Amino acid sequence: MLIYKSGLENAVNSANIKQVAPFTFAKNTTYGLGGNALKAYYPRTPWQAKQVYDNLKSCGTRFEIVGCGSNLLVSDSGMEGEVISTRDLRGIIRLSADKLLCLAGTRISELLAYCKNHSLGGLEYLYGIPATVGGAAYMNAGVSGFAIGDNIVDVCVYDGKIAHFSHEMCKFGYRRSTMRDINALILSIIVKVDECSLQDIDDRISYFKNRRSHLPKGKSCGCVFKNPEGYCAGKLIDFAGLKGYKVGGARVSDIHADFILNEGATANDVKTLINLVKSRVFEKFGIVLEEEVVYIGEFNDFNS
Repeated sequence: MLIYKSGLENAVNSANIKQVAPFTFAKNTTYGLGGNALKAYYPRTPWQAKQVYDNLKSCGTRFEIVGCGSNLLVSDSGMEGEVISTRDLRGIIRLSADKLLCLAGTRISELLAYCKNHSLGGLEYLYGIPATVGGAAYMNAGVSGFAIGDNIVDVCVYDGKIAHFSHEMCKFGYRRSTMRDINALILSIIVKVDECSLQDIDDRISYFKNRRSHLPKGKSCGCVFKNPEGYCAGKLIDFAGLKGYKVGGARVSDIHADFILNEGATANDVKTLINLVKSRVFEKFGIVLEEEVVYIGEFNDFNS
């Protein structure tokens, strides 16, 4: 681990790494909610990302790693710490006929555009997911029985040293991966793709685009809850009579009950509504819903 004796500020300045202070979560999450972090760093290369990570760790500074913020609910008070943002850590390299290396901050939309331009298929099910590839790998994002873990052959992570996780080592499951269990920075992933015709790519994108067309519009994190085995979380919430239910400016969608929309809400409104939904579903069905959404900061759960 490389430590700069002159401190993090000089290390970051010498490496020409973009900084923003404060970092406003409300402007950097799809929920549009949350307070501030003290500062954010925007590395553009794996080398820069490693410098920031090393020095934050050496200073004992609490930090979070944030991509597009599409699966985050951050408390209204934010967090006492700093952020490594992977938004500028972007790029795609074709390693072989059927493998692509993508830096962690590469958007799913950029990856799909690259694939289409090079007649490469197999990832069309990711269409419309507002995430970086690093965040998608972390959550094993997907839809309709497909997940990005199915295509990943390697994940490069950094926790003071570089490590490469094979597909098997990632232990992908439903909205989970090894990366969720360790305190490491995802630098890049390698995905397997297939050569195919533009017509096939367009047809598959149209199929998944159509499947997403019914999803609620507005500020949200997508699905709040995982589907319990054998059940659909949205239907359980609907059958519990909670479609349209509101807490402050947070509302359970009338279209898809697994979506909680920000309609002038605070983060605490959303968290209170999440807790209420979990309680009602358990009371009615004896099923404990587990969140997909990831929390940052402190919430007033005693008010729920």
